[in-house]
Amino acid sequence: MINRLLFILIIIIFLPVISMAGGKSEVETSVDKSLGNYITVKDYTGKELIIKQPVTRVISINSGLSEILGALECTDLMVGRDSFSTFPSSLKYVQAVAKNSSSPNMEMMLSLEPDLVIADLMFDKSKRKILENRGIPVIIESTSNPERLPFIVENFGKIFDKSDRANYIMSVLKDTLSIVGKGILEFEVEDKNKPIVYYENRKPYKSASGTTGHHQFIVLAGGINIAADEPVSSPKLNPEFIIDRNPDIIIRRVSGDITSDAMKVMLKSIYDRPSLQTVNAVINKKVYIVKSDLFISLRYPVGVAYLASLFYETDFIDINSLFKNYITAIYGNNEWSRIRETYVYPEQ
Repeated sequence: MINRLLFILIIIIFLPVISMAGGKSEVETSVDKSLGNYITVKDYTGKELIIKQPVTRVISINSGLSEILGALECTDLMVGRDSFSTFPSSLKYVQAVAKNSSSPNMEMMLSLEPDLVIADLMFDKSKRKILENRGIPVIIESTSNPERLPFIVENFGKIFDKSDRANYIMSVLKDTLSIVGKGILEFEVEDKNKPIVYYENRKPYKSASGTTGHHQFIVLAGGINIAADEPVSSPKLNPEFIIDRNPDIIIRRVSGDITSDAMKVMLKSIYDRPSLQTVNAVINKKVYIVKSDLFISLRYPVGVAYLASLFYETDFIDINSLFKNYITAIYGNNEWSRIRETYVYPEQ
């Protein structure tokens, strides 16, 4: 219980870093009167980028990063996106120039003459070089780890002259995470009685170790990750290992574009696996399909609330109201009415 409480407090304390005056920032502003204004940014790869101000044409080919741009009210500056960048709904009106960061249409991207391209680690280094040789800076980021998120929001706030908005977004996120954390602590039990969780990441038997953001979400929600001590970040678990750990809950993570019908088929396929027939999660019908959208970016406090409700089978919080209030606070009064998704199957 103490370790769990400390972990929540560390996450919550860490989030306000963007608003701490005098604190170390990853963004520095420099002005050269002969050339104009520039922002110096260090991205996830550690590369320092010099970005000319103002940025008026941006391409984002990662849905989590596009979601942050939408929250910062920068959709009108976007001239290109990937096919998965459909939330918030305003992004749907931006031209698609890539399936994702690994499959961009470089000819189309170049024709749009962006001031900046934002992508994730799947973006090929040679393609990054092509853009940089044309004078187009490329930011590589990852939204899968909640500890990185404050820096991304801060950086984007500075780049797009939206620092006040960035501070507001992180304050809403922090407050929501605090509400969820306090709710979980009210019913959480000692470690020996916490639910044992097998987290399956996109492919059969592929999981996530303790070095990943996936693990942090499991811990924040009050679960024990069976793959926490695995030596690689995305281990493929042996069925015998899973049987030996005998998880109480199985969470299968899927991409955001999957339909509820496909989620239903996937659920059945997991229940039908011969290797899992003796596992408590299968015997007790505690297997759930969960969309990645809840965890890849700003919506993760709601994702943690969903996981906790699955782990403990309790309505410790009104998730629907929490979700609605969170979306409304960040994306405006009309966005909630446009959401038509099944995030968890079976629906709770």
